[in-house]
Amino acid sequence: MTRSIRFAARAAGLVALAGAAMIARPAAAQDAGADGPTVPACSGLANPVFVTGSSAFEGTVKFFGVKFSALATNPFTVVYQTPGSCVGIDNIVNNKDLMGTAHYYTVDPTDSTKVVINTCTLAASGQKPDVGISDVFYDSCTSLTPATIPATLKDTPGPAQAMLFVVPKADTTARYLYGCGAGYTGNMTPFTSVANTFCRDANSGTQITIAKAINIPATALVSPTTCTGETGTSGVVNGLTGSSLPQAAIGFISEDAYDGQRANLNSLAFQAFNQTMAYLSDSTAALNDRANVRDGHYTIWGYEHMFAAVDTTGALTNQKAADFIGYINGTKTDASIDPVAIEGGAGTIPVCAMKVQRATDGGPLSYSTVTDPCNCAFEAAATKTTPANCAACTGTGTSTCTGGKSCHHGYCE
Repeated sequence: MTRSIRFAARAAGLVALAGAAMIARPAAAQDAGADGPTVPACSGLANPVFVTGSSAFEGTVKFFGVKFSALATNPFTVVYQTPGSCVGIDNIVNNKDLMGTAHYYTVDPTDSTKVVINTCTLAASGQKPDVGISDVFYDSCTSLTPATIPATLKDTPGPAQAMLFVVPKADTTARYLYGCGAGYTGNMTPFTSVANTFCRDANSGTQITIAKAINIPATALVSPTTCTGETGTSGVVNGLTGSSLPQAAIGFISEDAYDGQRANLNSLAFQAFNQTMAYLSDSTAALNDRANVRDGHYTIWGYEHMFAAVDTTGALTNQKAADFIGYINGTKTDASIDPVAIEGGAGTIPVCAMKVQRATDGGPLSYSTVTDPCNCAFEAAATKTTPANCAACTGTGTSTCTGGKSCHHGYCE
């Protein structure tokens, strides 16, 4: 065994280390309510747009979904099926039928800050996707056909999402080698149980992002080699929080899912290749400002990629897909939709708040080329507190800002 990941207890908290040879938000509202006795047909919902892929992005999409359905002009209903990132890409690139059930979103009638995840039934055949969602780039999904993204499909990167190694709150010390398998002779007690080591599957964007960061194949983190495979983000969360041996339990999830489980889980700091220290994704364990992701210190993250069909000029051919992607990235605007506030409140990071960028999953970082930064607006949305060094402003340009700063998204930067 030449590659693995090691977790070690330190005085400041739990730390994940990645070495060269031996890698020795709150989602702003919780899901509320339940389906009624009748599950509607997805096709019968008002002007549906069919989305398929990453379960990690649903925590953000649901907040956009209730905004989209309430638009004064051309409202539409997001219908989202979450089979995983690579399956989502496969569905859109090969124009596959979506079958079974999917989710759509409504405002909780008892609390307008919360979103209800509802279930609808897809047609037995013929329902094609409008948008595919993936936590990773196309070429990170090694099982896809064709192997490279065709000219008829466009990848539009959306907000960034951090992925975390997590343990139950009751876990106060941890050391484990991912990649060699539970029970491997190099392991240290108590992480020797496959049943308490949780992962996803090789088509999961979360798992691929984790695997890229620690330099092992995504297929190495599958049951029974190293962990108990779970279905979706909720499966890993339920496995960890429900473990009968919390001191021996470990897994990984997206950070927006972790935000809603901070009372039950602890996240681990991560030391990447060539780093001399380990970093949490946030500036402190008590905050959700994503500071270390945004400035490049915490490296386990990727974009939420939105895939849709294009014509020979590169223009999206599906207007509902164009609206969905445009509103999320802020290239299409409406007074009722603030993508920075929605994404910050939901636990993902708008690209305008990222100070670094990357072109491949797990690849090298470079400085961001953002020209309209939203660092202050993002932190205010994510932490519910205006940062001390952020002065409010109005309009655009420098008219209400000093010190060479300009007004961006309501703050001087």
